[in-house]
Amino acid sequence: MSEPQDLGRMIGYCGHLCRLYTDKYLREAGYDVTPVQSHTLGYLFCCGREVNQRDLERELRLKPSTVNGIVSRLEEKGLISRRASPDDGRFRLVGLTEAGRNKVLEFRAALGETDRWFAAALSPEERKQLCRLLSRVITNLENEVNAT
Repeated sequence: MSEPQDLGRMIGYCGHLCRLYTDKYLREAGYDVTPVQSHTLGYLFCCGREVNQRDLERELRLKPSTVNGIVSRLEEKGLISRRASPDDGRFRLVGLTEAGRNKVLEFRAALGETDRWFAAALSPEERKQLCRLLSRVITNLENEVNAT
């Protein structure tokens, strides 16, 4: 009899495979964005305004230098703009350009398709149950990570 799988490793590996699949899907569909770039664009789209680059770092849970690289590449593609905050020049504000808003609208439908693939082997009830269980795991982990 084999030993039970480590839940944390399984969830981590599932997340890794999801990122690989999403990256492959977005590239094959010609969107020219990586999953972290699509997350960045989606976050900015949902905010509906410019955000402080530090807020983006917190959202992505990445180091400032990594986020700076992501922002620079998206800026080169003309999908976002970045400027110094008028209130405090030490802070950078990041926002979508019109081309960025259009790109998000284009690939949101595609990302919905990837979500269907992720759960293709599950019945509707199993999918609901998995979402409920993962929500509980996420809440527990967020409470632990955010505890002071």
